[in-house]
Amino acid sequence: MKNLILDAILFVLFVAELAFHYLPRDIHEILGVAMIILVIVHVAINFRRFIGSFKKISTRKLLSIEVNVALILATLIILFSGLCMSNFIFPDLMSSALRRNMTIHNLHTSAPYIMTILIGMHIALHCHEIKQRLLNYFEAEFSARLKLFSYALIFMLSLFGIVGLFLNRFLDRILMKHIFATPATDLPAWIFILLIVGSVVFFALVTYILVEKIFKRQP
Repeated sequence: MKNLILDAILFVLFVAELAFHYLPRDIHEILGVAMIILVIVHVAINFRRFIGSFKKISTRKLLSIEVNVALILATLIILFSGLCMSNFIFPDLMSSALRRNMTIHNLHTSAPYIMTILIGMHIALHCHEIKQRLLNYFEAEFSARLKLFSYALIFMLSLFGIVGLFLNRFLDRILMKHIFATPATDLPAWIFILLIVGSVVFFALVTYILVEKIFKRQP
């Protein structure tokens, strides 16, 4: 359960970082450093398991490895571009040329939206494990209610996610178009957060359906 709590905190920090329009710049940088530290902790905790996944590789395991590697690469891009753009914690770490580089700015805003897809896929590929841990934690008589509630919540959040893809110009962000504000950022912070969370849930749901249909729950 401790790992789930750590992952939940990491996810909250990720969503908060995407909602940077609503945060002071210094808070955004502080939360970014905290998120990177937790990512390192997360990788360290699961490193042996990641290495073990290379043994007897199935199609499902191969997909999981690829998603994990992509998440690490996206995190490194965010870390490097964030250090280049830092004005508060590391203001003199990088040259002024890197600080003004528009490609680096676009990478810093594009990579988190790519991570939105990857995090959704990552959650879907570990959904059975997450589900079992939650069921073990809650009492058996509560499990049925939890299952029904979770299905309803996933459906509602997925609808928010679909709307969020359009309001946040998701494709344009991934294609590294220079975008600062979108119709989504004009909304109250709590709605923007719901749109981001919903996007992750939507990609998790799509991945889960495809994986369960194509790979038929391969280990």
